[in-house]
Amino acid sequence: MRPFVNSMVVSLTLLSLVSCAPTQGTSESAGFSEAEIENIVRRSYQYVSMFNVINKGAMMDENPMRTGWNGTFAAAMLMDHTMQAIARPNNDTPYVATGLDLRAEPVVVSYPAFDSKYVALESSAYDHYVDIPLSTTKGDFAAPTTVLYYTQRTEGYAGEPVEGVDIIHEMTGDFCGAFLRVLPHAAEPERMQRNLAAMQEVRARTLSEFLGQLAKPVAGPGFPAFNTGTGIYQSNSLEVMQFLFNHTTFDPTDEMDLGVPGGHENPRCGAGHRF
Repeated sequence: MRPFVNSMVVSLTLLSLVSCAPTQGTSESAGFSEAEIENIVRRSYQYVSMFNVINKGAMMDENPMRTGWNGTFAAAMLMDHTMQAIARPNNDTPYVATGLDLRAEPVVVSYPAFDSKYVALESSAYDHYVDIPLSTTKGDFAAPTTVLYYTQRTEGYAGEPVEGVDIIHEMTGDFCGAFLRVLPHAAEPERMQRNLAAMQEVRARTLSEFLGQLAKPVAGPGFPAFNTGTGIYQSNSLEVMQFLFNHTTFDPTDEMDLGVPGGHENPRCGAGHRF
């Protein structure tokens, strides 16, 4: 493990010096304690891991659950051991996955009503802070619901109400995922088929499309390479972490966010700043 840790220390030490905008360059990085090394790895792992998970879900052609950006995949049956797109899929709650690119404009996702005891909408960006905007435990999904997703960097939008939108949900990252988990009630075949059919009705549209207009053009994001293993730590962890800083909202009052190496060492990094 030592070469892996050393690689992370070198990469993230450099990152803390150059993140966002370079200041006066000094490359000296002496004086790390074992606790500081462990903190660097712990604070960065979730970002790199979620970068792989979300990008694989949206972009990897071999992934049978591929959504594309601002697209949706809905399972048509219960999952079993043959499903390789997710390391440990739930076979009792099939997924509806939506990959979101929120840079150019918000994205509105329409969710149907479900005849199910348990339905939960989970959302997360690269920081892996999971929110649950909708859940049957809160009385949701008794009727169709529209959710608008945006970030502090979404162009031309600042959280204002939109006619026809039920919930406005701010995400912490420009690239993120929204995952619906549905208990289909497999012991009741007709009920299960109704719920599986309802899952196919989930629809993602940009705000412009939701309002009957053409989607706004969006530039290529320039993603660093992603993969499903640990190779990213040995090759381009610096590039990935810089990309994450540029597309993530950090909370200057949150202890976990403040602990991310390099996340707040430059005034350009932090909540509300556009890159």
